[in-house]
Amino acid sequence: MRSFPIFIILGLACLAACKEKQDLQGAAITALRGEVRITNKSGSRKLAPSALYTKDAILFPGDSIETGKDGQADLQFSKTVRLRIGPDSSLRIETARILAGKNFQQIQVRLNGGRVFSQLEKLDAGSRFTVVTPTSVAAVRGTEFLVREQRGKQETLVRNGSVEVADDTLSNLQIVEQDQKAEVSANGEVTVKPQTDSDKKECQDLGADIASITEQGRNDIQSLIEQFQEQKILIQQTLDEQKKSNEEIMQQQKDSNQELMQQKREQDRDLLRDQFQKDRQNMEELQNQMRSDMDASRDANKEEQNKITEQGRQDLDQMKHTSPSTSQDKTREELEKLRRGPQ
Repeated sequence: MRSFPIFIILGLACLAACKEKQDLQGAAITALRGEVRITNKSGSRKLAPSALYTKDAILFPGDSIETGKDGQADLQFSKTVRLRIGPDSSLRIETARILAGKNFQQIQVRLNGGRVFSQLEKLDAGSRFTVVTPTSVAAVRGTEFLVREQRGKQETLVRNGSVEVADDTLSNLQIVEQDQKAEVSANGEVTVKPQTDSDKKECQDLGADIASITEQGRNDIQSLIEQFQEQKILIQQTLDEQKKSNEEIMQQQKDSNQELMQQKREQDRDLLRDQFQKDRQNMEELQNQMRSDMDASRDANKEEQNKITEQGRQDLDQMKHTSPSTSQDKTREELEKLRRGPQ
């Protein structure tokens, strides 16, 4: 039976903890080079390296980031989730709900074109990380993998761990292991094959030395996110989402227990039914054996009686065929011998 960790949320205590140290409900750009452009509700702007660890380099759900032909950007959602966006790529953050202290992360990004390398440590149950493209969905709980979307062709290359890759309708799903890649065609077919040497080199190059948030940068971001109204809204949404996820996990556990109990009852019924059938079969076999023994005894007795009757008939026939005159002659001879006496 699979077990699920159950998160217990104490609202006031959690809110107090969040006020002390909030998890960014989005991503911070930790490194960039070349042309990098950010698009959010305020408009579109080009990002310079000097903007790192400022509010301009923080992305919330709904924000997009694009790189030019010479551009590249590293993003960090939490200590366990980092991304690198390759050149000539476009990525949109769709969901980012993070409570690192509670081991709860639900992140989804959409790659509209180009390449993104994801580097994740193992996520706990209830958490998820998903890369969506126009034709595919890649979901993981801990691994390193590259997704590339170019001219309608989607490929997922796994460097470490394993990834679930499906078409955009989730009809066809394949598990892609280390050093394998999955190709998703326009008609939704998912094909898994080994990586080429060129594929492995691309994974190694794009996934090398992804930048992490520095301690000073973390402190700067903490000061910034406390000022964002959308951050406060997202934190509440994250708490609500975690509560919902916990309820789903608890319901799954409850359903699993009920299913196991039902299976146990069915097994008990099956055992009783089998035992009853065996007992009935044994009784029938015993009755058949008794009938067989009785039939054999009757046959033996009948055969013995037939033998006695037949012997009696033979004796009577013998007596009938013995001549009375012969018997009388023998008697006279005996009497004559007695009269004459000894010779």
